[in-house]
Order: sequence, then structure tokens, then C-alpha cells
Amino acid sequence: MGNLFIVMGTIMKISKSDFDQACVSQPKYKALGLLIEQAILAGDLPDQQKLPAQRWLADELVITHGTVTRAYDLLEKKGLVIAKLGAGTYVNFPLSETLVDNSIKEYDFASSMQPMYGQQALVKNALNELAEDPNAVQDIMTYAAQGVQKHKTIFATWLLSKGIHIEADDMVFTQGAQQGIYTSLQILTQADDYILHESMAYPGFFRAVDACHLKPLPVPITPTGLDLDALENLCKEYKPKALYITPNMQNPTNVQYTSETLAKILALSRQYGFYIIEDDVNYCLPENWRTPLQQQAADRVFYVSSLSKYVAGGLRVAYTLVPKQWQQAFNLNLHSQCWMVSTMNIEIAARFIMKADFQENQTLLANEMRYRQAAYQKLAEKNGLEIRRGGLNVWVLLPDRINMNQFNGFCTARNIKIRTADLFCHPSSIQQAKNGLRIALGGLNTRSEFDEGLVMFEKAFVEFNNQQDVII
Repeated sequence: MGNLFIVMGTIMKISKSDFDQACVSQPKYKALGLLIEQAILAGDLPDQQKLPAQRWLADELVITHGTVTRAYDLLEKKGLVIAKLGAGTYVNFPLSETLVDNSIKEYDFASSMQPMYGQQALVKNALNELAEDPNAVQDIMTYAAQGVQKHKTIFATWLLSKGIHIEADDMVFTQGAQQGIYTSLQILTQADDYILHESMAYPGFFRAVDACHLKPLPVPITPTGLDLDALENLCKEYKPKALYITPNMQNPTNVQYTSETLAKILALSRQYGFYIIEDDVNYCLPENWRTPLQQQAADRVFYVSSLSKYVAGGLRVAYTLVPKQWQQAFNLNLHSQCWMVSTMNIEIAARFIMKADFQENQTLLANEMRYRQAAYQKLAEKNGLEIRRGGLNVWVLLPDRINMNQFNGFCTARNIKIRTADLFCHPSSIQQAKNGLRIALGGLNTRSEFDEGLVMFEKAFVEFNNQQDVII
């Protein structure tokens, strides 16, 4: 994004060709606002930077003064700029410091999250709206064991826009997806029951398995999803109660299950009597996301999802779509864990998920993830690495000569954080871990920080690889 803007004192120049390209798919004022927003979030336009006079910018881009005014107004509504009477319009969005001690930089490729790319403004504006709505404040301060109905209606409408058809009462809000996973296991199983899972999976799932005193059964992962022969053999031998999968974007390998594999898993579920916990928390680019398996079998699938990977983990807004025959048990078990799920965070999310600002923010994030994925792809090709990219992470399969844990220690000494494959295995099946890494792309907020971190990671890899080459 840095090539779109040249900041010199109070002058900001926008590439006319980039502006014209942005206007192809949206009105001119939105296109202009988007380009300026991208520059602010990338750190190219720092806090308190003065934007150019509206008439000057209008002449530069050959647009009307009113178009620039609408763009600036849009940015002000988003909380990104502020108009100072008689002085002009200024950036009003200080980027948080990534490090407390700037003399020791840390490059975070371990935290699977979105970069903070405008979500702050969404939450800030929602809080401001809530503060001006005393009736809503009273609603969320009232005890509501089953949640607030208007929240369920709003979320059901939002899911419908994603192609997910449900009744509002089929949705149960939880304090993060982890609680949805744990509660599903609690009502589906008893101590010492067998539970099927992907051989490498989300570490929080294993914590829930151990807390429920279950016996995990790892199923190998293939490029199309679970190894179906292995899955059926385990079903015949152990009679498992449930299967945990992440089919849209497998964590950590980024495998996306094929429709054929999902259809077979569903058939095996009916044949052998196990339920499916479908975890759709991991971020998936819009062009890759598919409607969940739950839509084909609402009676067999517990669908767990959240806003953590799409907005921010700190919101703790998650939901589970529960089969009707299990809804009473699910709610009772949830009630035993917490008297009620806090409605404050859900109220905040309900105030932005249906707005254009949210969709624009999701477009910004998707474009940034495409850039970061492509940048890592280029690094991988240059250095002969086998990778699978998708969502917020890149899965790296290391050559045999490079031990993942040794390389991780090498990176840690250089303040580079990564995740090794063994962290995604249950201790009882650690031997199934591949010699690989999960590289998260969103832990560095700005484009410049990410680019710098990528340079440092590549430097560490080349140095470590060269050392391995000379070992006899």
C-alpha cells in the first residue's frame, strides 16, 4: 500500500490509476475513502497527519469537491480521521505499539489472528452507539439464561447472508468456541469413551478431551481430508461417540475437505452412530469458504464458530448450532459452567455485523491476507519449501535435514515466534506429528512490520539451512 501514497508535510498524493481501478467496483467516494483507510491502517499515514485540502485533492483526481467531502465524512464516521474547524482534516488513529521495548523486536508468526486493521473502529463505534441507547443497556444488564432473543435473530440473519439457513433458537451463544467444543463433548460422551479427531488438530480440543477423561483416536489427514479407510476401521473397532473435524480450513495443515470426503464422513456417522463436531473457527478467504456440513445434516452435526479469527479474539463471541434433540442438554450443561453467557460482547457484535462498515473491514482484511499469503509463497518458492497456504496460516513441511524443534529454537533466539507441528498432537499420539511448522500471518499488525518480519524469518531459515548443509 505504500506505493499508493507519498506523504510530504501536509501533501498526500494518490495514484490516479489506483483510484480509477478502485472505482470500478464501488462509488468514487467509497473508493477514495478505502484507499485512505488502507494507508492509515498500514501505517503509511501516521496519527495526526494532515490530509490534503478537499479542493486540491478533487483537482488532482478529477472528481468533485463533494466526492472528497463524502469520503472524508465516511472516514470520520469510522473514527479514522477528525475534522478540526478551520485547520483541516487529520488522521485520528494511533496504531498500538507492538513492543514495549522497541530495542528488542519480536516477530510474531505464532499467533493465529487477524492484524488489527480497523476492527478497533468497529468496536469503538458500536460502544458509542450503545452508550446512547439506554434501553439496550438495560437489556444487557438483565439476567437472560438463554440469551437475548434479538441477538439470536440478528446473528441468524447474518448467517443467512452467508448461505446458512437456521432457526434463531438453534443457536446457542458461548464464551468463545472452546466452550462450545467442551460442552458438546460433555453431553455426547462419558468418561473413557472414544473420540475421533484429525491426527493433528487444535490444541484446545485436546484440553477439552482430557478434561472430559476421553480416549482420543487420531485419524490420518490426506490432501482431501480424513483417511476414510482408517476412519472406518476405527469406527468398527472402537465404536466412538463423536468425531471432531475442521473441514473448511484444517488446523494446522490448511487442508480443505472435498465434498466427496464430507459426504462419506456423514454416511459413516449415520452407519456407526457417532456425532460430528464441525469447528469452523479458522479464517477462510471468501473465495474458499463453503457452507458447513451442518446444513446437510442438522441432526448429526454440532457446528461451532466464532468471530475470533474474523474480528478479534478478545470479543469472545462464539456460537454453536445444536441439533434440536440435544438443545436442552446443551443449555443445561452450559448453565452448569456459567450462570449465563455475558450479553455485553454479543450486543457489541450485533451492532456491527450487519453494517457496511463491517463488510468493508472484512474486504480490507481479505486483501491483506491475500498479500501476505502471496509474499510467503514467493519466499517458499525462492527457498525450495513445500507449503500449503490458506486463511491466516501457512503450513510448511520441512525437509528431513531440518528438524522442526531445532529450527524453532534457532528462531526463538532471534525473537522469531513460530509453532511446530507436535504442538497440534495429543501427547498419546505425538509420534504422528509431521516435521512441519505452522506460520501465522496476522501477528504483525502493519504491512511494513510483516514485510520486515518475513525478511528476518527468511534470513534465519537460510542461515540455519546453511549450517545443516555443512554438518557431517
